[in-house]
Amino acid sequence: MRILIAEDDTSLASFVKKGLDAEHYAVDVSNDGEQARAMAGEFDYDLVVLDLSLPRLDGVTILRYLRTRKPSMPILVLTGRTKVEDRVQCLDLGADDYLSKPFSFSELSARIRALLRRCHLPAESVLTVADLKLDRVERKVERAGRRIDLTGKEFALLEYLMRNAGRRITRAMIIEHVWNLSFDTCTNVVDVYVNYSTAQVDRKKVSQLSAAIQVAFQQLGPYPVAAGQLLAEINQAAPAALPAPEEIPDLAALRKELGQALAPEISRGEVTLRTGHDGLIISLKEAGFFDSGSAGVKAASEPAFSRMARLLAEGKYNIRIEGHTDNVRIHNAQYSSNWELSTARSTEMIRLLVMKYGLDPQRLSASGYAEYHPVAPNSTEAGRALNRRVDLVVIGRHQGIPAPGVSPQDVPQQDLGENVH
Repeated sequence: MRILIAEDDTSLASFVKKGLDAEHYAVDVSNDGEQARAMAGEFDYDLVVLDLSLPRLDGVTILRYLRTRKPSMPILVLTGRTKVEDRVQCLDLGADDYLSKPFSFSELSARIRALLRRCHLPAESVLTVADLKLDRVERKVERAGRRIDLTGKEFALLEYLMRNAGRRITRAMIIEHVWNLSFDTCTNVVDVYVNYSTAQVDRKKVSQLSAAIQVAFQQLGPYPVAAGQLLAEINQAAPAALPAPEEIPDLAALRKELGQALAPEISRGEVTLRTGHDGLIISLKEAGFFDSGSAGVKAASEPAFSRMARLLAEGKYNIRIEGHTDNVRIHNAQYSSNWELSTARSTEMIRLLVMKYGLDPQRLSASGYAEYHPVAPNSTEAGRALNRRVDLVVIGRHQGIPAPGVSPQDVPQQDLGENVH
């Protein structure tokens, strides 16, 4: 749900916004009376938190204006005025609630929930698509009775898709309504969140959905299906088939080819090759492939990425792409958490592999693990550098390349060495 905070105290407005953001509301802030009136008049907010002492246009005037234009919009007055006559005036003019400063945020949050419950019909408060349920007031998402935890932006994205079930929606519409930004053809923020949010709804079914979305976004046009059908795919699409045991490739030859193709990057510590429980792990370090805090692959690393991608494209490999960070929390203009950055990097890898190198999207999947799967201690800078990585896990058998006189059974499966010649 979308809330407007009209408050002249920027510090207080920021405090309230952060609190409501954490509760999965989409929040806009205005510190100016005329701007607040224009925003409330133009956009369909679910609730307005209104200060009375705004510059250029006071809150009482805004209250009168909104009650004539939008009589059903919930308005909570949050002000330093404590006189009884002020409360009476605002309530008589149509305010739905009145809270005096100083206040407790928990009380403000409870009052907002109470207003939203009263002002929205049950059908508007709970959105349902098949066994997927989204409660707009309680900020809960469930699928088949199982609770799903989403961040604020993920929740807002899923809510927008469900509210527009049956309609054709574009990338620009999502950016405007969920992020409140103007359309930018260079941004991949929607791609990242659609992939990650749908992965939370059903991790096994994200790859088929993400492929259709990526193609549509590359064309900068509408989704190939209506939102209702898109959501139905989340519920109904069959997971990509895993290869039968006899189809699982032997990865020893691939590891040798990668070792030769990426020898310069391996020698500089920008790439490592090792085996894990599921197969061959190609680990791309941040220092070689990403700028700090960014999901885009460095231009200087594109030749190495291309050599790797072309080898992967030659075989019908199932590949799981995992984004990882260190334990230093990120908060920049693009990403507010390590979860978002790690997910953005893995989905950007999928975009490149599918769109530029022609890999089959049904054989790819993406996930972000933030700082929770380190390969080295985060207590040193060297360890943190190793943890900032994207791992491409190529699924299959891999016995490694034993040294002369060493049988495959004697080779450790955790790590078969970094350099292969």
